[in-house]
Amino acid sequence: MVENKYTPEIRFSGFTGDWEQSKLGDCVNYIKGYAFKSEDYRSEGIRIVRVSDLSSNEIKMSNGKFYLDEKYEKEFKKYKLNIGDIIITTVGSKAEMKDSAVGRPIIVSKEDEGLLNQNLVKVHQINGYNSYFIYVNLLRENYTNYIATIERGNANQANIAINDLWEYTIYLASNEEQQKIGDFFKQLDDTISSHQQELTTLKQTKQGFLQKMFPKEGESVSEVRFPGFTGDWEQRKLGEVAKFINGRAYKQHELLNSGKYKVLRVGNFYTNNSWYYSDLELGEKYYAEKGDLLYTWSATFGPHIWYGDKVIYHYHIWKVDLSDNLDKQFTIQLLEYDKAKILSDKNGSTMVHVTKNGMEEKKVLLPSIAEQFKIGNFFKHLDDTIDLHQRELDSLKETKKAFLQKMFA
Repeated sequence: MVENKYTPEIRFSGFTGDWEQSKLGDCVNYIKGYAFKSEDYRSEGIRIVRVSDLSSNEIKMSNGKFYLDEKYEKEFKKYKLNIGDIIITTVGSKAEMKDSAVGRPIIVSKEDEGLLNQNLVKVHQINGYNSYFIYVNLLRENYTNYIATIERGNANQANIAINDLWEYTIYLASNEEQQKIGDFFKQLDDTISSHQQELTTLKQTKQGFLQKMFPKEGESVSEVRFPGFTGDWEQRKLGEVAKFINGRAYKQHELLNSGKYKVLRVGNFYTNNSWYYSDLELGEKYYAEKGDLLYTWSATFGPHIWYGDKVIYHYHIWKVDLSDNLDKQFTIQLLEYDKAKILSDKNGSTMVHVTKNGMEEKKVLLPSIAEQFKIGNFFKHLDDTIDLHQRELDSLKETKKAFLQKMFA
């Protein structure tokens, strides 16, 4: 240990004194994963946990699994994952790609998770240090920045050396304070996990309702209907009841860093908060306003209701102008249902290119406008509930991020 000492901004009452600076390698023992032979893989037995089985924060249950015959359990006992073990990936993508980043830590939360494969290392604390305290230290931006300095390779095939990893600087509270902090973040993570599970359940529930409240292939009515509605749904071409309007194609020099109108691009619907602007005055059809139904058709595709201010929408987006035969809330669910069918046919790939002509020629089944309104309103309430849960989850994650900054030296 060196003599430099530090204290965090926020502490539990009753704790004073400085934290001590150390190296990660001085706080843990470690075991590198084993290169199991593919010819020994089985369809059941003891699970082999691979790099590809890890998300950004957990061991994935739904991933394609490989197993080892249980007769090998004693032979490979030291590679068994135990509750409180921290797994760190030594290969992966660059640090900024969080879901697959090299060096990302996962804490084992359940027994019998499996045996550790190659390109992974498991660490467990020594000297009474708290495992969750160590783990949460590795979630901080300081750690991510450090990994970025020691990673080697390209964006998708990066690696780190174990000896470099152990040089990471970590600040240690007393064992009692570590326990308090570890327990606090464990409870916060459990709350986040619970909210995530509720959100996932709601999304799955919506998908189930979409399957039952829209007619299946070859059927003329849905399996589930609201009381009072009978009769077959009417088949129409989508282009007969809706108009798909192309956005404007921009040349690079026309996109400004500031200006009168924002230019809405596909990425702005998802993760890209970077905006271009335009001072061009165009025909009204090229603007999207609050409440308009839009459809992204290139790369990531699907319908959206625009809730922002007036914008010019880019070429890779259509504005969908509806006739009196379509209810807007019903239509967005119809397009969501159609998107799910397209993805099912494409084995889940979201990199799908849909054409304007293909959408306009697409045959769809439509109930009366009154039934459309009922269906659209039902899903609107469900979507609002999903959005509320998403905002609560995002708020919890932001709260955790703030505590990570303030509760560590």
